[in-house]
Amino acid sequence: MNLYMRNHAINHLLDVDSYGCIFMYATHRDLTTAPRHIIRMTEPVRAEALQEALKIALLRFPQMGLGLTRGETQYRYRLLEKPPVVLPFEDISPYYIGSEDTNGYLFTCGYKGNTIYMEYQHCTSDGRGFNEFIKCVLYYYLKLCGKPVENDGSIRTLETDYQQEENEDGFIKLRQAEQSDENHIPDVPSLHLPEYDNMEDSNEWSSEITIPFPQLRKFVKANDISPLTFLMTAICHALYRTYYVGTDRKDAIVAEVPMDLRTYINTPTVRFFVALLDLPFYYDYFKLPFVEAARKMSEFFDTQRALPHAAFWATQNANRVRTGHQADMPIDEKEKMMREQARNYIRRDSFILTNIGPFNVPVSMEKYIADYGAILPCAHQPLGMLVSSYRDTLKISLAQRDERPDLMNHLVDVLAEVGFSAKTMRYLFHVTRYDGSRLAK
Repeated sequence: MNLYMRNHAINHLLDVDSYGCIFMYATHRDLTTAPRHIIRMTEPVRAEALQEALKIALLRFPQMGLGLTRGETQYRYRLLEKPPVVLPFEDISPYYIGSEDTNGYLFTCGYKGNTIYMEYQHCTSDGRGFNEFIKCVLYYYLKLCGKPVENDGSIRTLETDYQQEENEDGFIKLRQAEQSDENHIPDVPSLHLPEYDNMEDSNEWSSEITIPFPQLRKFVKANDISPLTFLMTAICHALYRTYYVGTDRKDAIVAEVPMDLRTYINTPTVRFFVALLDLPFYYDYFKLPFVEAARKMSEFFDTQRALPHAAFWATQNANRVRTGHQADMPIDEKEKMMREQARNYIRRDSFILTNIGPFNVPVSMEKYIADYGAILPCAHQPLGMLVSSYRDTLKISLAQRDERPDLMNHLVDVLAEVGFSAKTMRYLFHVTRYDGSRLAK
């Protein structure tokens, strides 16, 4: 362990934040403990250069140089001494995150052909936070490959110093914001697919559905709706055609939507800093024209993502998780409690719909990065959806237990009906597993 890392250990590097620590106790069967980011390059990946880039990036992001220890009553972070590794990768990962497979690191970095795969234990960061680390790795990787790339100031490189605030618990600041439970809706019966329960460790199907981002921006602006509620409306109609037609189902489809709290609270933190808000598409909405249904959802969601409500709901959940982490009880009992809490919470909803926003890199790097996307695996739910964008393409990554392509095909049909021509790609995958019993010593 070098002096640089020791200094940061004193400087709160090992502090556990309010909300992300739930992922320490859960496994990949309970929560999406290891989302996957996929970066397709224009040239074959050079593993040696990628590993050197990781080493450099960790100097700038020491909070990513951590492992986990399973103690008698709780999990704790620890500093790692071994170097990071770059692993040969397949769509179906054979590894465990935080284990000897990764030298204890709470992220994976893999490669196959032209593709770089990066995954992270969700206790360390959220998707937008991890993207900051990915961009740093890619910048130094391309530099080491001799590419004439330049930092336009948007990438956190060694030209700037690591600041303690980049690892702060944003919920400390959020608790100071105005909070209100006004307009908070009670749980409603939501669509579930019990036929896919008890499949938490099986392989999943990933469908990548892409549409032109400029066309989407023009459409939502003209119709006074948001991109997220446009996509939610399209997805719900696809779910209706796949799982409602021919049945007596009438329940609402409810998405759990992680909202980035950095839009409210000014912080450079990369830690898990989201509010998990509910977005219901009621059965009666299927009778409405597409745009009218999307507008109803937009109007409703504006009340849920307003700062007082978002702060109220986020701090309620963070307090629950923090109380569990700090409870004085044997680790076996605590794991059982936290996993039950996690499963019960996500089962309030039909699926998770995450929008991690645009993946922006300097123009000088774009010619070497052909494509970018990310996957939110299913865990204890039958579906997971993640929306991202790179350059002029918006990508919906749909993870599902159902091996049939019906949902993807119906989503493409719905998009076509409102004027969008979508491209698709589908493959079998499994993200890197996580289990506290498999941590490196």
